[in-house]
Amino acid sequence: MGRSSIPPFPPALEARRSLQKMSGIEHLMIAVVSTAFDDLRGHDTRQRDTAVKYFFNDPETHVLSFPSVCRQMDWSVSAVRRRLMQTLTARVRATPTPAAVANAQPRRRV
Repeated sequence: MGRSSIPPFPPALEARRSLQKMSGIEHLMIAVVSTAFDDLRGHDTRQRDTAVKYFFNDPETHVLSFPSVCRQMDWSVSAVRRRLMQTLTARVRATPTPAAVANAQPRRRV
């Protein structure tokens, strides 16, 4: 899976400020959030767990914490979290269960 440049959940970033007018730290913030978003959608359980903690349990204790990024980028923390939950819920519903995958595979005759 390739890295996305900007996650789809923040409200119309392009309409709020152009990428050329963003500061270096804002570019870094976007990169951190983008990586966490990709990890959230990825297959690596450890990375996914770390991304969940970043988005939903990260206290505002450092400049790259999720709430700090949201404040700097003028995003609503609760609105972004709601969109993330919707994305995760839709993904879970779309993912077939192991039993469904096993039943869908053709059986070989021995």
